[in-house]
Amino acid sequence: MTSANEHEDRVHRLYEGVWNGENPGIATELVHPEYVIHDRDLAEELRGPELYTALADSTREIFPDMSFTIEDSFAVEDKVAVRWTMVGTQDGAMVGIEPTGTAVTLRAIEIDRFEDGRLIETWTQSDMLSLMEQLDAV
Repeated sequence: MTSANEHEDRVHRLYEGVWNGENPGIATELVHPEYVIHDRDLAEELRGPELYTALADSTREIFPDMSFTIEDSFAVEDKVAVRWTMVGTQDGAMVGIEPTGTAVTLRAIEIDRFEDGRLIETWTQSDMLSLMEQLDAV
């Protein structure tokens, strides 16, 4: 049985590897084949490691210099709560917003659930209003 601390370590490894681009292939090892993210704004045709890396890749198209920092995390049983900050420059089109070259900061809180030692579900609440304000889109 995998411990809560091991789950927390896996989340940190996924952020460094996939989101910060140090080792994108780690998603194959740490993300469950049935992985889903609960976000009404995202397409649901992908699952598993492919979905996880596609999310990071599409975000990197908008913010090619993005960098994620996990500010806080804690784990209980099969869930890990994470508070993260992303900084980057909007050099790609985003939801109808042409590239602005603006440096932005996005903060979010996320809950990840593990099954059989692999990430299987994510719930994320991002401060999109602040992001839109930084891009003068509201």
